[in-house]
Amino acid sequence: MEAIQMFQENLQTWGYLLVFVYSLGGGYVAIVAAGFLCSMGKMDISLSILLAFLGNAIGTNFFALMVRMQKKDFEKYLKKHKRKVALAFLWLKKYGIGLILFSKYLYGIKTIVPIAIGVSRYKLKKFYFFNTLACLVWAISVGLVSFFAANFFQNILDKLSFLPTYTAPVLFIILMLVILGALKIYGTKKS
Repeated sequence: MEAIQMFQENLQTWGYLLVFVYSLGGGYVAIVAAGFLCSMGKMDISLSILLAFLGNAIGTNFFALMVRMQKKDFEKYLKKHKRKVALAFLWLKKYGIGLILFSKYLYGIKTIVPIAIGVSRYKLKKFYFFNTLACLVWAISVGLVSFFAANFFQNILDKLSFLPTYTAPVLFIILMLVILGALKIYGTKKS
């Protein structure tokens, strides 16, 4: 019992920090996990969404600024990813603000867009505004979807409760591996 109480205290202390830090890089895992934990009453959904938003906005805005200020230092990275950056340039010209808003949801592009902004002549203030708006929409949508999806998965687990206790986690792990495998295959086909 004492271990469970200590885990819950650590979750409240470190869980929010993890959501913020992981969101600096634009990752989904922390806000999705927080949404699930919030649905169980272990964390607060509003605070989790706020921290994911702040982390993502600070991280991507700072990244674009660093690329702009340190273009020569990023040249090694850019040589490896010239095609992706060129594609981001083309998409930026074609879709403009729309690319900034939807890049949060595009695997493999969400990191390239701030790089393209940083090396281009695109106005940073304009990027900061629309990127911050996109970060807010991203945090709210992903946080709330994971929050409400947790109830759906909980219902499935309740219906599977007649199975041995290890079955549900094993099925969950298999499902996650299938999803991650599909994302990896899809990501490599797009690259």
